Amino acid sequence: MDLYSWLLALHLLAAFAIAAALVLYSALVYTGRRMRTLDETRNLFRLAPVGAPLIGGGSVLALLLGIWLAIKSPDYQVWDGWVIAALVLWALFGAIGGRTGAYYTGVQKIADANEPGAEAEVISRLQARTGMVLHLANLGIFVLILLDMLFKPGA
Repeated sequence: MDLYSWLLALHLLAAFAIAAALVLYSALVYTGRRMRTLDETRNLFRLAPVGAPLIGGGSVLALLLGIWLAIKSPDYQVWDGWVIAALVLWALFGAIGGRTGAYYTGVQKIADANEPGAEAEVISRLQARTGMVLHLANLGIFVLILLDMLFKPGA
């Protein structure tokens, strides 16, 4: 196997790590909307840290390996339209993912504080549309990145 094949395989593994984290977060968002007690939500938040290294490491590796692949390839250039589109989508993915993470981290801090009225506030925020919409936007952007990588429009 040559270097290009290794880079491509690692690039795909990074994308699978991101996808695995998104599946985990989707399950957590879906389940979180059905929580009824503070103890249930605390159990739910214990699973969330599993996704952070997957999505963080996967995103950075996918970006770096993707750029390296574009440089190494005789067929593609870093300034090709589909590569630039992937970079823009990657930046959007990170920005919206950061907002989503901040939203749910805020909810977790309220749950951990255990102050009076925390349970109602946590349940209310988990059932609010904000976190779900942000997560769905991130899922949509990830699908657009995958489609861009598969079909390479303009290449």
